[in-house]
Amino acid sequence: MRTETKIIIGLLVIAISISGFLIWLTYQVSGNVLVTTDKTEYEKGEVLKVKIQNNFRKNVCFSSCYPYLLERKNEKWESYKYAECYDLDSNGKCISPGQIKAFELTLPQVPGGLHRLAIPVCIGCKGEDTFKESKRFYSNEFIIK
Repeated sequence: MRTETKIIIGLLVIAISISGFLIWLTYQVSGNVLVTTDKTEYEKGEVLKVKIQNNFRKNVCFSSCYPYLLERKNEKWESYKYAECYDLDSNGKCISPGQIKAFELTLPQVPGGLHRLAIPVCIGCKGEDTFKESKRFYSNEFIIK
């Protein structure tokens, strides 16, 4: 086999190896967290049911202090102010890849309008760690009357 052919084959093997590694890396860090509410319209004080599905390849953990934020659309999305958390903000509930977490919350007496939930998560964290937001995911939009 000629030297040029060996060099070309070697470069192809390296290129294929690098491409494979990049595809694997993208697969490991890509994904999302799907956040859905049970309805698109609610009354103030009504119970909202939400499902959170982990579509990452790693654990996803939620803040023990602020597992969700309620946001209202004015000109831009604005979070409601919550009371201060005096506990250590650690990873609260964590869910494994493919797992679903469901919870209910009673909607506070807030101005009516277009709302959504913001869910800050820590990707790949452990339950005993301090919470560090890696990414934030949003629910579908809903109206509070």
